[in-house]
Amino acid sequence: MSRLRQPPLVTGISPNEGIPWTKVTIRGENLGTGPTDLIGLTICGHNCLLTAEWMSASKIVCRVGQAKNDKGDIIVTTKSGGKGTSTVSFKLLKPEKIGILDQSAVWVDEMNYYDMRTDRNKGIPPLSLRPANPLGIEIEKSKFPQKDLEMLFHGMSADFTSENFSAAWYLTENHSTTSFEQLKMAVANLKRQANKKSEGSLAYVKGGLSTFFEAQDALSGSVL
Repeated sequence: MSRLRQPPLVTGISPNEGIPWTKVTIRGENLGTGPTDLIGLTICGHNCLLTAEWMSASKIVCRVGQAKNDKGDIIVTTKSGGKGTSTVSFKLLKPEKIGILDQSAVWVDEMNYYDMRTDRNKGIPPLSLRPANPLGIEIEKSKFPQKDLEMLFHGMSADFTSENFSAAWYLTENHSTTSFEQLKMAVANLKRQANKKSEGSLAYVKGGLSTFFEAQDALSGSVL
C-alpha cells in the first residue's frame, strides 16, 4: 500500500546548536497532518518525541535531549509519510558547569527539576532537567537496594529520558507499593497532560522545590 503523502523533510532548525534541553524550532515540509500523525522525532540520534509539540505541517517545537552524538540530523517520522530526511544538522554543545551559588548571565528556564538529593553518587549533575513526578501520583520509594535494581535491569535505566529507559525499573523503584487504582489514575493523568498541547509538553511542569533544596544543601555545605 503506497503512502498518500511525501516523507517529512526537515529544512531548518533554530537554533542550530545548543546544550541538552535547548528548545528548538524545526521547520520543513510534510511534517505531519496533526499531533497524532507525528510518531517519531530524533535529533542527533536522541528520541525527542516526548517533548515535541506539533504546530503545523511545516513547524514542530521540541527540546533537544541528552544525545550521544555531538552532531547529527533531525529526523521526523509520521504515520502518513513514514521516516523522513534532513538537509540540516544540529550541533550539541557541552553545558558549562555552573554551581548553585555562581553568578550567571544565562536565565534558567523554569522547569520542575528532579530532586537529586538521593542521587548524589550516580554521577548526574544536580540540575538535571527531568520532571520530578511524570505520573502525577504520590511516589513511594521502594526498599530494594539500588545495586539490586541495577543488576536486575542490567544495561537499562529508570530515567525515562534515557534511550535505555525501563518502565519496569521506574515502577519498581518509585511505585512498588502503589495500588492498581492509583496506577490507573496515573495513566489517566498521562493521557490528560499529553492532550494539553497549549500548556506545553508532558515532561515540563512549573516548579522549583528541588532547586530550593539544592540551594539549601549548598549553603549548609559552605557553613560547614
